[in-house]
Amino acid sequence: MNLAKEHADHVFGAQYDDVRERYASEIQDMRDYAESEQEYYEYMWKVKEAGFGEDWGAYERQWERTLNYWANFAHPHLE
Repeated sequence: MNLAKEHADHVFGAQYDDVRERYASEIQDMRDYAESEQEYYEYMWKVKEAGFGEDWGAYERQWERTLNYWANFAHPHLE
């Protein structure tokens, strides 16, 4: 194999590796995005089913109040 062909093969291979890595990274980004979207829709379904419509802030505040109540008042006999 002559030096020029070897160099050309190396350059092509390096470019191919770069492209492959870029596409692999983009595919992983798309998978991560799809997973986050799924988690978001599942969370918002819980918010809606709990009677808060799309008001996730009110849902979070309700959970905070509930957890605070249980931490401070609901189980004094367990201490």
